[in-house]
Amino acid sequence: MDKLMYSLATENDIAFISETYNENIDKLHGVQRSVDVWKKLLSDKDSTYYLVIAESPVAWFRIDVEDGEVWIGMIQVKPIYQHKGIGKYILSVAEAIAKEKGYRNIGLHTTEDNIAARTLYLSVGYAVTEIGPCR
Repeated sequence: MDKLMYSLATENDIAFISETYNENIDKLHGVQRSVDVWKKLLSDKDSTYYLVIAESPVAWFRIDVEDGEVWIGMIQVKPIYQHKGIGKYILSVAEAIAKEKGYRNIGLHTTEDNIAARTLYLSVGYAVTEIGPCR
């Protein structure tokens, strides 16, 4: 994998974000979202979307602030780039962003059946603190 970088996502990135989301929709128990919904989500002041770029975009992630806590709301890697260390890169970036903003803890949400995500989180030291229903 080429050198990875990250940048803030903009409305110009909605097509990539939507495409990658749709490629992973089954793992997310997700629903189709229109361009207008993505525009609204990207403009939410409590969430910040980032792209991960090699030579071109390969992934995106979202950081949320909820009740004064930082949460990684979503990590989406294009399927052809999965299992190449991008998830670990994203977690390290999210931790650096949280630290820079003065937060000491990061939370993650996933579903019980998303084994790939849970394996990633556990492999870098995150712990399961609660298991809830899939929403």
